Amino acid sequence: MAAEPGPHFRWGLVVRRSKYNVDGTEGSTRRQELALASHIKNKEMGKVVGVYKDVASAYKEGAYRPEFENALIDLRAGRIDGIAVWRIDRLCRRAKQYREVLKVLEESGGRLLSLVEGIDTAAEGMPKATTNIILTVLVELAEMEAEATSNRILLMHEDRARSGLVQRGQVRPFGHTLDWFALVPHEAELIREAAKRILAGEGDWTIAKDWNQRGVLSTSGKTLSHSSMRYVMRSPRLIGKREYGDELFDLTGVPSILDEDTWQRVQDVLDSRHTQVGRKEQRLLSNIAVCGACDSPIIGGSEADGRLVYRCRRRPAQPNACGGVNATAAHVDARVDEEVTAFLVDSTRVAALLRHHAPGPEMEVLHQREQELSERLLALDRALKPPPGVPRMPINRYYAAVRDVEEERREVHRRLAVSRQASLLAETLDFGEEAAKEWAARPTPWKRAILKLVTERIEIHRGMQIHRQGLYGTEFDPERVKIKFAA
Repeated sequence: MAAEPGPHFRWGLVVRRSKYNVDGTEGSTRRQELALASHIKNKEMGKVVGVYKDVASAYKEGAYRPEFENALIDLRAGRIDGIAVWRIDRLCRRAKQYREVLKVLEESGGRLLSLVEGIDTAAEGMPKATTNIILTVLVELAEMEAEATSNRILLMHEDRARSGLVQRGQVRPFGHTLDWFALVPHEAELIREAAKRILAGEGDWTIAKDWNQRGVLSTSGKTLSHSSMRYVMRSPRLIGKREYGDELFDLTGVPSILDEDTWQRVQDVLDSRHTQVGRKEQRLLSNIAVCGACDSPIIGGSEADGRLVYRCRRRPAQPNACGGVNATAAHVDARVDEEVTAFLVDSTRVAALLRHHAPGPEMEVLHQREQELSERLLALDRALKPPPGVPRMPINRYYAAVRDVEEERREVHRRLAVSRQASLLAETLDFGEEAAKEWAARPTPWKRAILKLVTERIEIHRGMQIHRQGLYGTEFDPERVKIKFAA
């Protein structure tokens, strides 16, 4: 049964846009949020205690939408009573996703509101079966529309590529003029210089840093980051071509900056170098465990023989690290796996931790602050667009105030995330004696989230060479790993 409307009803707003503008900005999600918050406030339908924003496709399989998942987690855990969206396709564009949403709504007794379509699963006089049919049809239509649009776009791009036509953006490409039909000499020379340095073995991070020190800017007037410099060097535009699918097509009238052989060799070098966009830990204990000697965070690394290790290493972020710890990752992980699965088998200790993380007064305080921040944004919007005769808020003050609200909201979301991750721990109550098997089958991000919940501290200490039956060797001592579990 859907949760009843009322002044204490807790709404979570799910807002989404498919991608950012070419300048890295977008305003659609803010407009969706303001429209929903205003409707809920004017109709006295409750309070907004969460905003879940993703900039990602809702149609593409495997698209990363963490906030969509967080909204479902919070609905299932009872942190919010309902989900509000501006339009159904902002929530999902695939029937598979909608079935997942529907399942959570049924399990939690939650409520779904879609503003544009005028659908409210808690509306009086609307049979549940009828509402579900309407929603299913809308999602099916959204999926069909997305698929048809995708096919049309793919066909258009393929035709343009085969015809040798330029696919221009709003920003001038580095090294070429806006229409792509002429070179910008000093930028073209920088690209040729970068190609020579890459082929000589110089790191692309080093080249980007050098460009920054020399005051080289992007065509939009910003500092060229490592990733943007690398993006430039990756472009087949540098050899007067365009990539579509697995083929390269000649572009009519576009001059080359590099010869094709040089460009291909640059690609081979860049392919051989590992790159990572954003912060995504791949190791179980990176920046969770600490050095037992100096208390600095342990990070992952590898030896010349390819062996993966955890080490304490001095670096700009940790200038006081002692560098005295180096341990084979496989041995350390095996020790941690053994200890943690033994903890998870003990359902009494797990249940105690869950009670500690259960929603309480702090959760209510965070929800109240989220509501206040949402209302603050509404007030700022009204100040920017006042009724006739009322002075308009200066635009610079408006943006400064919005930045302050968004900064505080990020902190609120960070604190809420701790309670949300605790819901993962509830899954382990069903593991029982199969804890080791279940733990081994789970992905690293899940394991890291559990580790942060069940441990207070993990230390890795310096190794000691061990004598075994008169032989002198370096067998791993499991006592090097010290784990303090949460009380």
